[in-house]
Amino acid sequence: MSIPGANVSSDRRNFFMSSAQLEALEKREAQEQDPIRQKLGSPLRAPARILGFELCDDNTAVFALANYQARVADLKSGECKKAAVKHTGPVTAVGVMPESYKVSGSRIGLSASWDMTVKVWSVNNPQRTLAVLSGHSDFVKCLVTHPTLPLVYTGSSDKTIMFWRLPQSAEELSGSGEPMVIKPFKTVKGQHTGQIYTMCLDRETAGVLFSAGSDASIRAWSAMDGSPLAADGATFDGEWVIPRGQHRTNISDIKCTEGGLWTASADKTAISWDIETGKADLVLEHSTTVTAVLPIPQVGVVVTGVRDGVIYIWRVNDGSPRIIREIHAHTDDVTGLRIAGRCFYSSSLDETLRVWGIEDVVGFSGGLEYMPAELAALKAQAVEQSIANSTEKPNGTASALTEEEERELAELMSDIDDM
Repeated sequence: MSIPGANVSSDRRNFFMSSAQLEALEKREAQEQDPIRQKLGSPLRAPARILGFELCDDNTAVFALANYQARVADLKSGECKKAAVKHTGPVTAVGVMPESYKVSGSRIGLSASWDMTVKVWSVNNPQRTLAVLSGHSDFVKCLVTHPTLPLVYTGSSDKTIMFWRLPQSAEELSGSGEPMVIKPFKTVKGQHTGQIYTMCLDRETAGVLFSAGSDASIRAWSAMDGSPLAADGATFDGEWVIPRGQHRTNISDIKCTEGGLWTASADKTAISWDIETGKADLVLEHSTTVTAVLPIPQVGVVVTGVRDGVIYIWRVNDGSPRIIREIHAHTDDVTGLRIAGRCFYSSSLDETLRVWGIEDVVGFSGGLEYMPAELAALKAQAVEQSIANSTEKPNGTASALTEEEERELAELMSDIDDM
C-alpha cells in the first residue's frame, strides 16, 4: 500500500544529513568525477559495493557484494560476465577452495551472507548452488578456507566461530538433486563477547586459526578441532589470547606472517604482534579508522587501507616505521587488500577493484603520492588548463593585470557607479 502524496527518492541529499555528511558526500562525488582517479589502478567496476573479495587465479576474482550477490570477475576483461550467486541479504565474505578440490574441473567458491548461510558453488557455473552451510543464528561476517583440506571456518554476529567439513571428494557435491545441507562439526562459543569480523590461518602450517572482532580481543584455535590454543609464559594464562586493551575497539582485519600477526582497527591503528609473546611489536597510527592491512615482508613494507579510501605504504624494516607512499584512488572505504605475485589488489565501497605493481609503488620516486608517469602527465595538463581557464576574460582575452590591479580596477568602477 502506498501513502498518498509520498515522495520517493534515491538522492541522498533528500534524506536528513548533517553539514559534515553533506560536505563529505560532495567531496566524494567530486573525486568520482576526477579523470585521474578514474584511471588509477586500472579499476574493475563491480555492479555494487564490494564488501570483500578473494583471488581465484591470475585471471579470476570473486566478489562479495552489498546487493545480495556474489559475482565472478574476469580480471583480464574487467567484467563480471557470469551469472550471480544470489542470497537474501548482503554478501559479506567470499572464499575459494584449494586448487586440488574441484568439481567437474572447476574451482569451488563460497559466499557468506547476512541471510545466515554460506553457499557453495562452482566458479565456472555460479548460478547453481552445490551446498549450503547452515547453522549460524545471525549474520555471517567472515569466511576462511583451508589451503589444502576441505575445511571451512566462519565467524558471525552471533559471537560464534563454526568449523565445517565438506565431502572428501568435491564430486560428491555435483549430484543432480537439491543442494547438500552441511552442518558444522564444531562450534566455538563463549570466548568472544562480540561479533566475529575477521579470521586467518597461520602461514607455516595452517594449523592455527586466529579470530578477532568487535570485542577487540584476538584469540587462537586449533584449525583441526576448534580447541583453544594452549600457551605458556608471563603473557598467557593457559590459553593464547590478546585481550582488549592494546586495541580499544573493533578489529576489522587480521593477516598472518611468519611468526607474526597484523591487525587493523577502528581505533585508528594497525598493529604488528609477536605470536610467541602476544606483545605488540609495531603500532602504526592513522588519522581515521583502519579497515584493511596487508604485510609484504619481501620488500619490508605494510599496506594499510582506511575509511576515506586512502592506501598507505609503510616502510617497517628500516628504523621507525614511516609512510613512504600514499595512493589516492578509491573514493570510499577500502574493504580488502590481497597480494598476488608481484601485485596487490584493493577493493572498496566505491564499487572498484584496483591492482598495483608492488615494485612500481614502492620504488616510485616522484613524491609521496603515487602517480604513474602517464597519469602524472595527464594531471599536469589538467592543472595547466585549469590555470589558463581561470585567467581568461569572458571575451576570451587573457588578463594582463595583476591580482592587485584587478582589485583596484573593481574599486574604481564601483566609485564610478556611485556617481
